[in-house]
Amino acid sequence: MKTTYKNAVIITGNISQPFIKSGYLSVDESVICRIGRMSDLEIDAGECVIDLHGKIISPGMISTHCHFYGQFVRGLSIKQPILNWQQVLSRMWWRVDKALDEEMIYYSTMMGLIEGLKCGTTTYFDHHASPNCIDGSLDIIQEAMTRAGARGCLAYEVSDRDGKERADAGLRENERFIRKNNLTLTEQNQFKGLIGMHASYTIGRETLEECSEKGRGLDCGFHIHVAEAKADISDSYKLYDQHVVERLANAGILGDNSIAAHCVHIGENERKILRNTRVTVAHNCQSNINNAVGIAPVGAMLNEGVRVTLGGDGYSYDLFNELGFAAIMQRLDAKSPAAFSADQIWKLGFMNSQILANQIFGYPLGILKIGALADFVVLDYNQPTPLYKENILSHLLSGMGAHVDTVVIDGKVVVKEGKCTMLDEKEIFQKCRHHARRLWEKF
Repeated sequence: MKTTYKNAVIITGNISQPFIKSGYLSVDESVICRIGRMSDLEIDAGECVIDLHGKIISPGMISTHCHFYGQFVRGLSIKQPILNWQQVLSRMWWRVDKALDEEMIYYSTMMGLIEGLKCGTTTYFDHHASPNCIDGSLDIIQEAMTRAGARGCLAYEVSDRDGKERADAGLRENERFIRKNNLTLTEQNQFKGLIGMHASYTIGRETLEECSEKGRGLDCGFHIHVAEAKADISDSYKLYDQHVVERLANAGILGDNSIAAHCVHIGENERKILRNTRVTVAHNCQSNINNAVGIAPVGAMLNEGVRVTLGGDGYSYDLFNELGFAAIMQRLDAKSPAAFSADQIWKLGFMNSQILANQIFGYPLGILKIGALADFVVLDYNQPTPLYKENILSHLLSGMGAHVDTVVIDGKVVVKEGKCTMLDEKEIFQKCRHHARRLWEKF
């Protein structure tokens, strides 16, 4: 049955019609079939009509880099001091991922999903690690996401840090999931897979070559951390006499369907490689600052034609807030309040993620137009100052995402009045507390 949402302010994410002051949007099953101005609306007999009374419709946000497995670190007490990036990994994250079992994976995913969906994030490019629970781990995440109604592109991070046997198991898990989910468009559109890789400094020559060969055979992209900290760069020069971006490009890892997360420590030559390979750079501003690794040169990348998108790195799933924070930090880094233009903000927050999602899923996502999948957010934002086309970014960057009322994915309402419709949040969070304590006990 066709459903029409009327009397809405619509932020389309579509450059040809970016803003509709008083409009409507119609959904037929999982696809947007009509969008336009209220003055042009004609209601068909038998269709469901929902009056939004001036609320805002925005595209569902797309997180191009997240880690559901890390949710239970919230509140975790670590007795060892953490003074640098290497210790963040060795003294926290690499102990956390080794402790994970099936139930921890499932409920940490649920925790991230509930928070993300209620912030308007509808699609997740998740990057998973659980060295002692590899086989079937991506299916566990997929099960949780299916239950919540979310859309995802999943990958297991291959790494040599736990030995060759686990590296091989990680690559097999990626292959199994990709073969299961990267099907024809009519058979599957809610889940896809990429080959996940941790980072260059935990991936030796042999494993890198095996991942590259497997990706070519499966005709898929990769999802890998790149130049997040200076240690990644120094390791690459020491072992391979080249920048990590150059090493990965030469190995065929960077490409049109691949994600290079972070890219904090790069220069002009590396930006040129990123642009020429057409890889997507996932920017994780708040996480990078929290880990004190630096501020990625997003402005320079966008100016030079690099495709940069937003991620949360497991630190945040509120991409409206992440977008505002990213803009502020680019201005701080440039020491200019005029830095980071409206065009750059639109590309980072919406347009570039649309390109990646369309390539991966095979359908338009992150945009409100006829033929796009019906993934969108209804914001109950009682704007305190006038809202119109020319100032919409000012409102977006000032906390509009805190007013999510309804979230629709694939035409289905998964959040209504700020609550997940397909999940028992109270029961799930009770289970989260139980499994978080189990994980903490291992520390």
